[in-house]
Amino acid sequence: MKVLVVGSVGYGGLGEIRELQKVLESNGFEVLNQFKLDYSYVNDFRGEEDVSESIIQHDLKICDEADVIILLASRPSFGAMSETIISALKGKHIVVLAPKPLKSPWPLKFANFVAKSVEELIKYLRNLDLGVFRVIPNIYGNHESIFEYRNFRCICPVTGTEDRAKIRIRYEPGNFLLEYESLDNYFIKFSGKKLHHEGVVSRIFNDISKLVKPKNLEVEAEFEERSGVKATVRMSTFGKSFSREVFSNVG
Repeated sequence: MKVLVVGSVGYGGLGEIRELQKVLESNGFEVLNQFKLDYSYVNDFRGEEDVSESIIQHDLKICDEADVIILLASRPSFGAMSETIISALKGKHIVVLAPKPLKSPWPLKFANFVAKSVEELIKYLRNLDLGVFRVIPNIYGNHESIFEYRNFRCICPVTGTEDRAKIRIRYEPGNFLLEYESLDNYFIKFSGKKLHHEGVVSRIFNDISKLVKPKNLEVEAEFEERSGVKATVRMSTFGKSFSREVFSNVG
């Protein structure tokens, strides 16, 4: 896992960033170093357009390389907050380390997790699974989205044959959106796994609930007919109901 620590550089936080980098490295994480460019000689970036552009492009490139962005929120930083927002909108996982009370809601808006101590941060990172799918912050307000995936495959635990299905996801987002282009890789990982129909829907439902935290969620799997029976399994919080439907179409 590649992690990048961002925080206040121009306003006295460089020492804190470097200390956190050392702690993370000592705990086995690959820490990206964005401080290969020395611009400590610049006291005023007004009129330094070329230097500014070089720094910004350099830092954004490192953000793109990271799996997790850690925002050290002990003091304000224009650059760190900008890096956090841009990275979050690209689907990067954002963790805010806030050992002191935060006087701004902005870091919290874009955080997948907020740690109040270094110990809590390390514990979270060790248990973090980045192989699920990406989420992005919801800056678009209340709405409802529906996604369909038609190439789902898994293995029937009883017969050992391949099951195929159309997966339909309907949800009302809260603070996060499901970055739907990452769903393909997520669903591909079900191929070859032995799962009952109900297990498929339950796992997808739980994964989305955990990472996206939607206000309401419905997951439906419509499986291809087998032995004269076509099954549709659905889990939903819309109307606070959970249902399972099996439709028989015996020839």
